[in-house]
Amino acid sequence: MTTEIELKYFVISDDTQERITQILTKEQLSFSCTTKQLSNCYYDTENLDFRHHDMGLRIRGCDGQLEQTIKTAGVVIAGLHQRPEYNVNIENNFPELALFPEKIWQGDQNVTQLQESLIPLFSTNFSRVIWLVTLSSGSIVEMAFDQGEISSDGRNVSICELELELVSGKTADLLHLAKQIFSVLSVRPSSQSKAARGYRLWKDTPQNFNKPITDSLPIDRNLSISNAFATGINHCLTHLHDHIEHYIAEPSLVELEKVTETLALIRHGFWLFAKYLPESSIKIRNELSHFVHLLSWVDNAVNLQELINKTGNYRQKLNYSDELVEQLKIEKRRLPNIDNVMELLHGERFNSLQADLLAMLLQAPELHNESLVTFSQQSLTQNMSALFADSIKTEALNSEQYLSQAKLLNRSLLTGTWFGLLFDKDKRQQYRTPWLDIQQGISELQTLWIIHQQLQTLGEKPLKLVTWQGNKVEGLLIALDSSRKIALTTEPYWLDESF
Repeated sequence: MTTEIELKYFVISDDTQERITQILTKEQLSFSCTTKQLSNCYYDTENLDFRHHDMGLRIRGCDGQLEQTIKTAGVVIAGLHQRPEYNVNIENNFPELALFPEKIWQGDQNVTQLQESLIPLFSTNFSRVIWLVTLSSGSIVEMAFDQGEISSDGRNVSICELELELVSGKTADLLHLAKQIFSVLSVRPSSQSKAARGYRLWKDTPQNFNKPITDSLPIDRNLSISNAFATGINHCLTHLHDHIEHYIAEPSLVELEKVTETLALIRHGFWLFAKYLPESSIKIRNELSHFVHLLSWVDNAVNLQELINKTGNYRQKLNYSDELVEQLKIEKRRLPNIDNVMELLHGERFNSLQADLLAMLLQAPELHNESLVTFSQQSLTQNMSALFADSIKTEALNSEQYLSQAKLLNRSLLTGTWFGLLFDKDKRQQYRTPWLDIQQGISELQTLWIIHQQLQTLGEKPLKLVTWQGNKVEGLLIALDSSRKIALTTEPYWLDESF
């Protein structure tokens, strides 16, 4: 048995083989390069027993030799794949399960029945360029660039990906080499194996991006503070990759907004746990801030899209002024486009950030005696008590006062997202509901503020539109004041002594 430790990336660059060879030569690394043609057939039962047990079974043909491989359940951390695998040379082009060690099978698996039920599901055929690289530290990494296709029942999807597998040495060296590759290739991390894509092709179903939306991270009271941080970041990175894949498959501002929200949630974790993190984490947090700020235009774009969309909530009123609608369209065209976003998502700096986050997750956690619950209570109190602190007794606030609280409110709610599962669900929801209403109201205020700003640029301001905008803001402020009073008088759920 061996345990694969590898990074997988989708590649969109041209001349990949030449670019990799050039960077290895430039960095004066010792390497050899070979090319192989690989054919693989993947097997399972009709009811997908192997898939349900997180196992993958294949036969690979290369240079006239056949090898059967089974990969058992492993873990994927931010694009780093770790899976035990068992390889056996065979003579016939059909799996012989009895050749694998008995210990790999789970209690509900009958090997004889599985053998009788095996069917081929899909195949992969691709050329593989392999670089075996020896780093200055002595670590050895195998890089493989695969180009070809996955096929099942006449359906095909392309393969164009790079894998970096640690043959021997330290995982840190694997990540270091990957960051060198980022300087010459446009890539993005892949958490989907060829087998996972093959199963989808066999079932003829598209990738399901509609994962349940959650407002809490999977952090429980049994975790240490260090493990809570790592668990939260790993969860966020998984969702980040999912949102990026969804955006690439179906570009939309809504999905790009989820990318920016996830980056902000990751960064917030670095703020919350700052005193427990190494000094090197400051650089990562700054890089997260760089991308959050770089994508800050997305909120404005979403608001503009809502305004100019013919089915949007405001479009009927905006039709009072064709000039205003045209001005809004011009503003939207000034914002970055899909090509700009794609370049960012496949860029060296963004990939390096994700590699640095992965490196942090792989570090051995340090022990802290402080209670996670106590820490979370202190963080929630500090964040939430600062909201509208100067206006608790004020009956009414204006638009500027609400808009000035937007960032602080978002950060406070993110703190609740990080520590949500540590406390009673119903009491937490009751507490957060008015604050979430305020957040939504402030977002609508921002949209109405755009209309106000653009109205100032018009030579003649349509009276009906000006009146409607003013009335809309006035009604919204009344609703916000009502939600604020409820929010400020609701008992904090995290201080409930029953816990």
